[in-house]
Amino acid sequence: MRERPLVIALLTALCGVAILTVYFLVPLASSELGAIERIIGTIAAGVILLLALIYIRRRATNVPLLVVLLVLVAVTFAATFYVIASNRPGEFDGIETRIDALYFTLTTMTTTGYGDIHANGQLARVLVSVVFVFNIVFLSLVAAEASRIVDARQSRKAEAKS
Repeated sequence: MRERPLVIALLTALCGVAILTVYFLVPLASSELGAIERIIGTIAAGVILLLALIYIRRRATNVPLLVVLLVLVAVTFAATFYVIASNRPGEFDGIETRIDALYFTLTTMTTTGYGDIHANGQLARVLVSVVFVFNIVFLSLVAAEASRIVDARQSRKAEAKS
């Protein structure tokens, strides 16, 4: 059973908000001691994310799942960049906050690359290269899914005409 597109879109957005909530709540650096509110917030956001993903998976195409995957991977890279920048000075030039790390990740994933934040160290450069490879694989998955959806629609139209 396929659900209405608005419901799926809202749940997909809710997943994105849950992922970002976890990103900003979970303690990442050694100076950030995990308060009980952060733990509870992280668990709540994780449960919301899990339930929404189960619902989406059962009732939608793979497109919403790919969108959630993109947000999840972006936040994972941002968290990784933030931890590295916090624990290994000199790897990145310009990452001082989580927002800096998320901004750098998004400008890298979109190949915008303003140059205000950049990888200096070898570990940082390797991880940025992984982001580039992920982009290629992700774009291939999106293209394959779009092709599958178009083929399915054309098949349904052809069946309806006959």
